[in-house]
Amino acid sequence: MLSKNRRIPRKLIEKILKEGKTVRGRNLFLKYSLNPGKPASFAFIISSKTVKKAVLRNKLKRRGRAIIFNFLPEIKDGYSVLIFFEKGSVEMKFAELKQEIRSLFQKAGLIKGICL
Repeated sequence: MLSKNRRIPRKLIEKILKEGKTVRGRNLFLKYSLNPGKPASFAFIISSKTVKKAVLRNKLKRRGRAIIFNFLPEIKDGYSVLIFFEKGSVEMKFAELKQEIRSLFQKAGLIKGICL
């Protein structure tokens, strides 16, 4: 589970939506912006239009948090990241979801030691 200082407050979410950069994958996309002096923070967004059942939305968020928790040592500090799940992400297995999130972070250049 992500600690409180790793979660994005609502006020900052609006700022990231307006000013953040976007990286797109097959079933996910992320928006991120620089937030210097703070540890990397995350939020997961799944629309009720995309996934009707709250149980499935919560399942995807739990999976996303677990994946990010494992990647924390590799992720650069000072970034705020919003991860959006789209329709196809419901059918994805955990390993596929992990692979796609990792590739999105690599595309965005948010993993330490990788500069794109």
